[in-house]
Amino acid sequence: MLNRSALMLVAGAAIFVLDASSAPGQDTTRARRRPTSSRRIPVTKEAASTGEVTVRVDTVVTYRTDTLRLPGKPDTVVTTRTVTRVDTVTQMIPIRVPQIGGFYVGLGVGGSLPAAQFNDSDHPGWRVEVPLGFDFVGTPWGLRVNGGYANYTPHGWVSSFVDNAQTWNIDGDVKLRIASATPAMLRLQFYGIAGVSYNWFKDIVEIDDGVISIGNSNRSLTLPITNPDHDWHSGWGFNVGPGIEVGKGHTNLFAEVRFTKFKGVNTNLSNVPLVIGVNWF
Repeated sequence: MLNRSALMLVAGAAIFVLDASSAPGQDTTRARRRPTSSRRIPVTKEAASTGEVTVRVDTVVTYRTDTLRLPGKPDTVVTTRTVTRVDTVTQMIPIRVPQIGGFYVGLGVGGSLPAAQFNDSDHPGWRVEVPLGFDFVGTPWGLRVNGGYANYTPHGWVSSFVDNAQTWNIDGDVKLRIASATPAMLRLQFYGIAGVSYNWFKDIVEIDDGVISIGNSNRSLTLPITNPDHDWHSGWGFNVGPGIEVGKGHTNLFAEVRFTKFKGVNTNLSNVPLVIGVNWF
């Protein structure tokens, strides 16, 4: 305890001595003041050459930009509008059904109606034909050769002395296509036929002014025919009529009616063929 007190006493004496020795230095510092001058130092352009101090004043300008934004009201409105326009051009290209032309051959069947000077002795009969022709492309005209055969059954009053009447014919015709259409991708056309006809015939009963004849056998109507002529005879004539044909591809279906008249042995004979058939090009 005594040692501790002695130590504290020595430390306090030391602090006192140090404080006393530093007091004169502090007074001297206060006595020294920085000298000031009442004379202005001139600042001229020649200061750099005379070694004088040059004072440079820089002016700093501060710009302040205040931006006022109004909520909900933009200064610049950029509207982008995208328009997609698709133009569809539909061009109707008519489809042309090709017209068939050139050579053709066909086959037709049907009936034949005996007309004046022929129907007195015979019923309607059946008929078959083979047409061979040429249709010109780009024009409505054509040419045709037609061969046919017909057979007729006789009425009862002549059946005892004649057989079935028969005819062969060959026709040379001009064909005129009158009108045409293309329904349902088909060729449809109407035409007319006209030309000359050469005919072979036999067992046709001809009646003229009360005289009945079969070929070269002539008798009165009141007398029976005892020696009928069953030979073939021939004569020139003509044929004319309309027709219609419907085609697709290289095939035409046709239907035709004609009036044919030719020279018999003693009278003029006529018949009306009604035929349907097919032509192949």
